[in-house]
Amino acid sequence: MPPTSRPADRTAAEEAAVRHRVLPGTSPRAALALGLLIGFYLLALLVLAALALLDVALARGPGFTVVAVEGYLGSLAIAWCVVRVVLLSRGRGDGRDGPSGLSLTPQEQPELWRRVRDLAERVGTRPPGEIRVVPGANAMVREDVRWLGLAAGERRLFLGVALLIGLPEDELDAVLAHELGHYAHDDTRLAGLVWALRSRLLHTVLTLQQRAARQEAEEKAASAARAARRRAAGKPPPVTREPTRGPDHYLAVVFSAYARLCLRLTEAVSRRQEYAADLMAARIAGRDTTAAALRRIPALEAADDLYLSTYARMGWAAGLLPPEGQFYGGLALLLADGTRRAELEAPAQEPLPEQSSPYDSHPLTADRIAALEALPDDGRAARRVRRPASAALRAPDGLLAELERVVLSPQALSMRRVPWSELPSQTRRASWARGAEPLLRAMTQAAGARGVTPPGGTHLGRLLDMIDHGLLYDIAGRLPRSEQAGRSSGRAAREFARTAFRSALRHLVLLAALDAGLCRWELCWAGPPVRQVAPDRLAEALEEALDCAVADPPDTAPLRALLSGGAVLW
Repeated sequence: MPPTSRPADRTAAEEAAVRHRVLPGTSPRAALALGLLIGFYLLALLVLAALALLDVALARGPGFTVVAVEGYLGSLAIAWCVVRVVLLSRGRGDGRDGPSGLSLTPQEQPELWRRVRDLAERVGTRPPGEIRVVPGANAMVREDVRWLGLAAGERRLFLGVALLIGLPEDELDAVLAHELGHYAHDDTRLAGLVWALRSRLLHTVLTLQQRAARQEAEEKAASAARAARRRAAGKPPPVTREPTRGPDHYLAVVFSAYARLCLRLTEAVSRRQEYAADLMAARIAGRDTTAAALRRIPALEAADDLYLSTYARMGWAAGLLPPEGQFYGGLALLLADGTRRAELEAPAQEPLPEQSSPYDSHPLTADRIAALEALPDDGRAARRVRRPASAALRAPDGLLAELERVVLSPQALSMRRVPWSELPSQTRRASWARGAEPLLRAMTQAAGARGVTPPGGTHLGRLLDMIDHGLLYDIAGRLPRSEQAGRSSGRAAREFARTAFRSALRHLVLLAALDAGLCRWELCWAGPPVRQVAPDRLAEALEEALDCAVADPPDTAPLRALLSGGAVLW
């Protein structure tokens, strides 16, 4: 054999060995899933058979004694629970349609479809009939099989938008090859069986646990009511007893144990399927590229979570959203910041410690990377200069905007769009305006009650005038009060009122300072998401001026002097 063929032959042999180790045959996996599903119903029938044998044994006893009657009634109650909860009730729907997202047609995204179809041909499987972009940094495949997986159905590929934004093109190929590998190994053909098993088990166990908890709560309530009646009658309360365990509790214990067994077995198969899909991705996209994708995706998930919670939803409470297409697309701005990118990618060089569990559907990321790195070098190192995965998209900005229209709720879509440069200040302005509303209402009420007609000017200017006229505590007394403040009187009541007044006044002053341009807030993609830009000592001087304004006696001059330079008051 020529020397040049030996490395290839050795690689093929080792790959075959790994495949044999990580992936059992389709038939054994199908038999396991079907056997566990049948076992679920056999377990129910076994419980019924045991109850029937118990009734027969009682019937052969000394007759209808109290014990026999209690036994008949107990077995009837358990049998009814088994028939009603386990055999007759329906589980949850299987959610065949998958997560909501934007379905892409070949006409809309020809390059992405060409890439997926080419990879499917290289993997040796039928391509999906639908590609759907969904929120998040995950990818998955589904197949609408029939007849317990014997008949193939429509295939769907779900692709997280964060992967398109944050992955290089070759690492996206590794992700796609991994998912298509699940098709090639018939994993999706068996998913219907596994899902049916888990759905039945979850529905049964939860229903039994809820029924048992409800019965226990009702018994405790009845016991408490009896104790209350005895105390009202001047009698000692009864001895506290633990609630009796009904048939639902014991059935929940039995089926929970079976559920744990099923999960351990099926999730072990799922983990082996992930190893096999990784092997397929390494064969198509390269060992090093596949390992790099596995390292990058956890950091990308963290970045996406950070972006959505901190940046995209920054103005959510104020009814504000980023520009159209930026609710998901703004992740690219976060990743483009060098400091933030280095911070997020640092864990990718060394995967974070993970805790393994026999109930995990995926192996630990570190174990998957180690399995890949144990493969022979295929000579395909990760490229230095790589295009972003979004380069495969046509009109990505329009795609991101359409994804928002499909995924976000009508309430969210009705929010006002604000440029990124204005979003931090607009968000704080809305927050301070809400905080100042009770003070403005109290000021109007106090003015009406005293027959005072405040001079013209801004709300803040009129309020300071009223403070100078000795109406501070009159206004403060009309502010919403906590329960503790409502019970207080005298000096304590005045202190509560003064504190509430100062807090609301601070919101109104900040609102006025922002509108006057004395301070502003800027977006920061590295570090804290918002940074205040204000003159030196403004924050310190503001706190001192507020203290003077609510002192006894009040002095509004420092506050007026602080803000007059921005034409805030008049």
